[in-house]
Amino acid sequence: MAVKNHLRLGERLINAGILTEDQLDLALKEQKRTSELLGMVLVGLGFLTQDAVASALAAEAGAHHIELKSCPAVEQEALELVPESFARQYILIPLSIKNGRLVVAMENVFDVVIIDELQRMTNCAVEAVSAVETDILMAIDRFYTGNEVARCIGITKGTNDLLEESIRLAEDESRVQSPESGVKAYDARLKTPDSRLSRLVDQLITLGLKENATDIHIEPEEKLLRVRYRIDGVLRSGPSLPKGLQSAITIRIKIMSNMNISESRLPQDGRTKFNIGRREIDLRVSTYPTVWGENLALRILQKEKLVLGLEHLGLSLDNLILFRKVIENPHGIILVTGPTGSGKTTTLYSTLSYLNSLSRNIITIEDPVEYRLPIIRQSQINVKAGLTFPVGLRAILRHDPDVILVGEIRDYETAEVAVRAALTGHLVFSTLHTNDAMGAIPRLLDMKVESFLLAASLIAVIAQRLVRVICNNCKMPTTPDDALLKEIGWTDRANNVLFYKGKGCGNCGRTGYKGRIGIFELLVVTPEVKELIAKRADTDKIKMAVSVQGTKTLREDGFEKVRGGITTLEEVLRVTSR
Repeated sequence: MAVKNHLRLGERLINAGILTEDQLDLALKEQKRTSELLGMVLVGLGFLTQDAVASALAAEAGAHHIELKSCPAVEQEALELVPESFARQYILIPLSIKNGRLVVAMENVFDVVIIDELQRMTNCAVEAVSAVETDILMAIDRFYTGNEVARCIGITKGTNDLLEESIRLAEDESRVQSPESGVKAYDARLKTPDSRLSRLVDQLITLGLKENATDIHIEPEEKLLRVRYRIDGVLRSGPSLPKGLQSAITIRIKIMSNMNISESRLPQDGRTKFNIGRREIDLRVSTYPTVWGENLALRILQKEKLVLGLEHLGLSLDNLILFRKVIENPHGIILVTGPTGSGKTTTLYSTLSYLNSLSRNIITIEDPVEYRLPIIRQSQINVKAGLTFPVGLRAILRHDPDVILVGEIRDYETAEVAVRAALTGHLVFSTLHTNDAMGAIPRLLDMKVESFLLAASLIAVIAQRLVRVICNNCKMPTTPDDALLKEIGWTDRANNVLFYKGKGCGNCGRTGYKGRIGIFELLVVTPEVKELIAKRADTDKIKMAVSVQGTKTLREDGFEKVRGGITTLEEVLRVTSR
């Protein structure tokens, strides 16, 4: 009997064309250092997504891989066979019963001991399918009706269980707290992770993770505490909680983030970690005093959602090829521009992951370090201690770097050191807050950077925005308003374009959009443009030289995604200007 040739995970990924031998070599060296599973190392380095690794592992085990995010429902009969506590402990969820076989989504389809235990427990043959750990945990929260987070989600369905529980908690708080006791009455209970108030805070965070939110806002008002989630760049309402819980929730989050719980008059910043399954999520927390109490903003930092690879950012094929060519330069400055929340960090970290190798020394100075990247040396500015961008950048130059990331160029001193670093053989990446790629040139000149130095060092500027993607679950053809088409000059060209929109469904929160993608303007500094910069030519002349080389504006790149059925005209117009 022929013996089946079992390929190792790395070999399987290389054969599938989604991993290179150099990347595998780097990952294996990192695995020796950390002793983590190879799949976790590959995701941590940003070479692969969790879905890609899970799919490869499933193929190795002869199992199917499914995306639970798109699973509309599971069979209640299947859920009733497996206790929720068992599902959480072993990271699995029953999906359905087919011909007497229980279909179960598992994070580890190789775990024959658990499969055997499931068969004994349910008296059913078990068919294991592979899914991502995070998706399984979210599905448990979503489908097990006894779960508190599921009841929290149920607020939108009219089963206001979390609110009722919150009211009971608020009543308890009013009995416990007195003006004399101040914050002391909370200390013992709020420092205990298993307390009801602590679990309530965990539920609010878990709900944000389930909805793929980037930020959670906890906002005090006169008679209530409002919770809102930023999902796909737009704020959506969450549960409104009783005013009586405001102090307790605020103090609990401050304790988690190592803030001063007795200080409520000044803004504070902190950081904490939140565990979901075996995953650790970073939360960046800020407080801000308002007339109704302290406002809380929690930034959710999920590494695997950030480093997706250059090919997944949304760059057109032409721009992707050009950008890869640009970042292979041995020295010079490359700038990423755009407002806060436009995806600059994603682009920069994906770029660093692309360049990352054992043969390159990559060092960063950031404010703050949002995500930790293996092998890359990262540092965070500390103004109180005297570590500013220019001080840190000068120190980096003494550590023999090949590639340098400066979080942001804010002043002349930082700009000057960055320019000189680029001129002395280093590849420098940084960001600027400008409306488009062209705006970076006059901005740097306004910072008093010498025009001839800027011309000699600047390689490229890439401007970007994020637009929401039409939900594939409810995507349907549509006809845009004639006035809108006339406004953007599409009256003739629109005849050959099929427009789409999202009708709105449970998968997208009734918005018609699910996820976001970047639109880009890539300005490559050609010899002609360098000459104009050196001569301090006016912006119009530089724009004309750039347009001749075929650079697409942000809006034009957005319109290309409208033609491709990826997003809508309204969404492109929302984030771009003429």
